[in-house]
Amino acid sequence: MENQTQTKSILARSSPRIKRTAVDAADSGHPSTSGLRNHQNPNEQSQKRQKYTMPENRTIMKCYYKSEPQRCGYQKRMHQLWKQEYPDSQITEPRLADQRRFIIRNKVFSEVELEEIQKICKVDYHQTTAQTAAETPATLGMVEQIEPEESVALLQEFEEPALETSVEPPGTLTARQQELKDKIMAHAAANAIRQRLPTLKTVPKRHLAPLMKDVNAALSTVQITSIEQTNQFAYSAAVIVTEELGLLQPRQPQRKSTGKPKWKVRLELKIKKLRSDASNLKNMKERKLKNDKIKQYLIRKYWLNTRKIEEALEIVKEQITATARKIERYEARIIQYRQNQLFQSDQRRFYQSLNQTTDTVTIKPEKTATTKFWKELWENNKNYNKNAGWIKEFEGKFSQNKMELMEITTEMISKRVQKVKNWTSPGSDQLHGFWLKHLISLHGKMAQQFNEMLQKGSISEWLTTGRTYLIQKDPAKGAAPGNYRPITCLPTMFKLLTGIIADRIQDYLEEKNILPDEQKGNKRKSRGTKDQLLIDKMILENRKANLHMTWIDYKKAFDSLPHSWIIKCLDAIGICKTVGTFIENMMEHWKTELFVGNESYGLVNIRRGIFQGDSLSPLLFIIAMIPLSTILQKTNLGYQISKNSHKISHLMYMDDLKLYGKTETEIQSLTNTVRIFSTDINMEFGLDKCSTVALKKGKIIESEGINMPNGQTKAYKYLGILQLDNIKHEHVKTVVSKEYTQRVRKILKSKLNGGNTIKAINTWAMPVIRYTSGIINWT
Repeated sequence: MENQTQTKSILARSSPRIKRTAVDAADSGHPSTSGLRNHQNPNEQSQKRQKYTMPENRTIMKCYYKSEPQRCGYQKRMHQLWKQEYPDSQITEPRLADQRRFIIRNKVFSEVELEEIQKICKVDYHQTTAQTAAETPATLGMVEQIEPEESVALLQEFEEPALETSVEPPGTLTARQQELKDKIMAHAAANAIRQRLPTLKTVPKRHLAPLMKDVNAALSTVQITSIEQTNQFAYSAAVIVTEELGLLQPRQPQRKSTGKPKWKVRLELKIKKLRSDASNLKNMKERKLKNDKIKQYLIRKYWLNTRKIEEALEIVKEQITATARKIERYEARIIQYRQNQLFQSDQRRFYQSLNQTTDTVTIKPEKTATTKFWKELWENNKNYNKNAGWIKEFEGKFSQNKMELMEITTEMISKRVQKVKNWTSPGSDQLHGFWLKHLISLHGKMAQQFNEMLQKGSISEWLTTGRTYLIQKDPAKGAAPGNYRPITCLPTMFKLLTGIIADRIQDYLEEKNILPDEQKGNKRKSRGTKDQLLIDKMILENRKANLHMTWIDYKKAFDSLPHSWIIKCLDAIGICKTVGTFIENMMEHWKTELFVGNESYGLVNIRRGIFQGDSLSPLLFIIAMIPLSTILQKTNLGYQISKNSHKISHLMYMDDLKLYGKTETEIQSLTNTVRIFSTDINMEFGLDKCSTVALKKGKIIESEGINMPNGQTKAYKYLGILQLDNIKHEHVKTVVSKEYTQRVRKILKSKLNGGNTIKAINTWAMPVIRYTSGIINWT
C-alpha cells in the first residue's frame, strides 16, 4: 500500500517539460489507451510516462479556451469540460493546466492552428448561447442584460491568442509575486540616489523570463498616478530584478593596485631565481664561485655529483625560457578573453580601443572657457525676422494642410519601445531602454500619462534635463571649446515620448508630401547620403554645358537654430495645436549638464539649438529647413541634364547643402537666396567650409575657397567623398583602400576568436568600401 501511494505521488509530479509523443494512437475521436488508462498496475504505470495524442492536445486547448481563463477558477472549469469529453480520465486539474502550458511553450500547434481552435470554440459558444435562449424564453430578458458584460469579455478572449507572457489579472498575485511587489514598493518609497545598473546581456532567458513575468504581474496591481511614479517604479523594478539575479553587489572599497597579478609576480621571482642560479653555475664552472654554501646548494639542487655543470646550465636556461613563455601565454589568454568579452558587450568601445595609440594624450578643455562658450551659444535666445516677405509665401503653400489630433495608445507605446536600444547610455534617471521594453504592465499607464501631458501642454522638468558629453572632433585642432561635438544622453521615457511624436509627424509629412525631394536627411525609404552622391555623380559625369557649384556648410547648425523658428515652421505646415504647444513648452524647459569624461562642467539652459540625442530633434531641424528648399525651387534656377528634365538647384543632407547653376549669375542668385534665408532665421555660414567652383567646357575657370597657398586647387570633401570638377576616383580609392587594410590588420592582430573576427571585418572594415560602391569606379 505504501508503494502504491508513493508511485502515485511520483506520477502526479511528472514534469510537463518532458516531451511526450503519441505512439500507436487510437482513432481521432478518443484518447489513447496509454494516455488515459485507469490505474491498473501501479508498478507498471510508474515506469511509463503519460503520453498525449494530437486529438487529446487539441481537446485540452478547446477546454482551455471555453473555460474563460480571464476569470478566477478557470482550471476547475477546464477540468470539468475535459471530464465531459473523457469521463474515465484520471488527470488532475494541475496536470491538465501543466499540459496546456507545455503545448503553448513547445509550440505543439502553430499560431494558425490555435486561431482555428479559437474560432471553433467561438462558434460553439454562440450556438450554446442561442440554444439556451431558445429553451428558456422566460429568462431571455435576463440573458440580454448579462450579455454585454460577460459575453463581450469572453469574445475578446477568443479574438486574442493566449500568450505565456501575459500579465495576470489584478488581485491574483502568488506568494512570489507579492514578495516582489513588497520589495519594489519598499525601494520606491526609499527614493534612494540612483546608480547605473549593470546590463543583463549574459543572463539566460530561461532565468530572466519568469522573473520578468512575475514583476509585471506585481506592477499591474500598483496604483500609479503620475509619470514620476511610473519612472520610479520602473527603476525600482529594475533594481529588484538585478538583485534577484545576483548582479547588484554592494560596492567594495577599491584596493590599491599592486600593478601586477600575483601569478605574474610569482613567475617573475622564479625567473629571477633561475637567472641567479645560472650565473652561479657559470661562475662555478669557471672556478670563480667562492661561497661554499651556494656551491652545496647548487650541488644538491642540480645533482652536480652525477651531472656535469654544462648540462645543469642548459637545464636552467630551458626553465627560464619555458617560464617566460608561460607568462606570455597567460597574458595573451587574458587579452583574448577581455577583447572577446568587450566585443560581445560593446563593439564600439572595442573598435575605439583598436584605434587608440600609446602616445595619444587626452587634453581636456579649460572648464571656465568651455562653459562660457556653450552658454553664450545655447542661452542666447534669438528670434527670426518676422517681416521677411518669403515667410508669407511659405505659409500659403501649406495653409490647406492640417494634422489630426494625436492620441497615444498602448499599441503605439509597445511598437515604438521595440526601436529603443536595450543598453545605450541612459540619462539622469539611469533607466536603460531594456526595462521600458520588458515592463509591459507599465505601457498602458505611460500611454495615459503621455496623453495627459499632451493635452495640458506641460512636461516635468526632469524629463527635459540631459547629460551632454563633449566629444573632440579633430585632435589636431587641440582643446578649443568649439572643437567638441555635444552628444546628449536623455531620460529613456523622454526619448520614448519624443520618438512617438516624431513617428506621427513623419507619417503626416509623408501623407501630405511636405518633405522636399532635395532633402534626404532622416527620410524613410531613402539611403540618405548615398542617394545624394549618386545624383551628384550623375550631374558631374553627364555635364555637357557650363556648370557652377557651391558648397555651403552652416556654423554650429544644430546648436544655433532658433526655437521660435521651429515653432513657426510647425504651425506653417499644419502640425496640430496640441503637439505644437507641447513642443514649445518642452523646449522652454530644455537644460543639460556638460561633461568632459566624468567631470561635470556645469548646468546650461538651452534656449537655442536642439538636442543631439533623440529622434525628434533631427526631424525638427529638417522641418525648419523646408522653407529653404521651397524658395530655392521657386527661383526656377538650376542645372538641367536635358531639355525636358527637372532642374536641380540644390541637394541637402541635414545641414550639408550643395547648389547647382548653369551660369555665374544663377549660382550667385541661389547663394544670395540662401544667405538671405539664413540671415532671416539668425543662422551663420561656416565660411571656412564653404567653397565654389565654375566649370566651362569641363575645365575649372574659377575656384574660390578651395585654393591652396601654392596656387594648386584642392578638392572639397562632400559627404565624405573628395571632389572638384569631378569625383577624385583614384585619390578616394587610395584613401579607402589604405583605411580598409589598416582596419583589417588591426582586427587580425587582435585576439578575437574566429567568429568574432569575421563579424568584426564585416561590421567595421567592409563598410569603408561598401559606402563608396556605386560612387567610386573600382574597376
